[in-house]
Amino acid sequence: MIDYIIKKDDNLIYVCQDNYYLVLDTTFQKYINKILLKKLTNLEALEKCTRKVFGFKNKIPLYLDGRTLLLCIMSYRMPKSMYLNFYAISKFEKLDSFLVVYFHSGHCLKLEEKHAFYNQMKKAREVEEFIYFDL
Repeated sequence: MIDYIIKKDDNLIYVCQDNYYLVLDTTFQKYINKILLKKLTNLEALEKCTRKVFGFKNKIPLYLDGRTLLLCIMSYRMPKSMYLNFYAISKFEKLDSFLVVYFHSGHCLKLEEKHAFYNQMKKAREVEEFIYFDL
């Protein structure tokens, strides 16, 4: 299970998945499109559909499958980006000017973008409710 995906200034993406830390020399789009190819879709189509259904204007959460709902903390279009997997988060706590997010795998991540995190959590709950309760 993916815990998070981060793109840093070096233009590499760092994927924390299944207690491994992968460093990949690829773009976020290519990495996600490779995952979505098995579902016969791509990132652009997923964003467009999610935007249409929910009316989200920006920072679209990405529902990949029943184990992966990526929260957009910083968009992949920015020099630095960060996506957290909603289903991998076990808890979070607010400390001074930042948040600490704990994952089911046992590690944690310090976040300074607490407002973006809270907004994404609200969006993720909307997506989750739509997927699981509107069947």
